[in-house]
Amino acid sequence: MRCQLRSADRMLFDGDAVMVVAKSALGEFAVMERHAPLLAVLETGAVRVKTGDGEEAFAVGGGLLRVQENRVTVLADEAVSAREVDLACVTSRLDELEQELARSRDKEPLLREQAYLRAQKRAKEHYA
Repeated sequence: MRCQLRSADRMLFDGDAVMVVAKSALGEFAVMERHAPLLAVLETGAVRVKTGDGEEAFAVGGGLLRVQENRVTVLADEAVSAREVDLACVTSRLDELEQELARSRDKEPLLREQAYLRAQKRAKEHYA
């Protein structure tokens, strides 16, 4: 099946896939060849694309996954390849966010950033 994963600013994956694993509010799910049509809202977390040559992992900050006519399209709000994640920078920013959260009244944007950074860290540690 064909798979494309893109964010607003770039294409991160465009190729053939054996399986795509993602996370929705109901939990992790997998899409394989000839899957029924599907539209899913993605939670912040990892999207794994298994190919004939191995697996590529991406951290996504939410988005949509659509399956139609043996094609999987992931439109991510934010996304980065696990290979591109700078673990030292992510860890440092997570420490800074802890302090900012303690002082801030408007926690929502900080919590979203924290969740995305944690997704990047998990993707790098587990899949890269």
